[in-house]
Amino acid sequence: MVAIICIFVLLVGFIGFHFYQIRKLDKDVSRICENIETRFDENNWQEIQNQLDQLQQRWNKSRFWACLTIDTAQIEEIEISMRQSMKYAQIGAREDFIGEFIMLQMQMKHLPHQEGFSIEELL
Repeated sequence: MVAIICIFVLLVGFIGFHFYQIRKLDKDVSRICENIETRFDENNWQEIQNQLDQLQQRWNKSRFWACLTIDTAQIEEIEISMRQSMKYAQIGAREDFIGEFIMLQMQMKHLPHQEGFSIEELL
């Protein structure tokens, strides 16, 4: 009985930590994306590249936690979209960048809703 309780406590702790990591990722991604949008309006491609580098570093930091429960195809889509956004920012392709960046932003903002627990999903 003690072993079952220990396993249950560890499982609940792991799940809680996982949700914490995903929510923290969402908060950081939102902040970085807002900065990118501001720099896009200013046409500041160097700062956009810096922000995209920060976004990639932040993603790499949380990738392990995302890989535990998110479909591999979705992770690959996020990473491909991130690479394409970075390439468009390097060459200053305004229209291509904003289209790809919006896709990247939507894919990353969808993660907490896919991973998280909400009352709406229960009802």
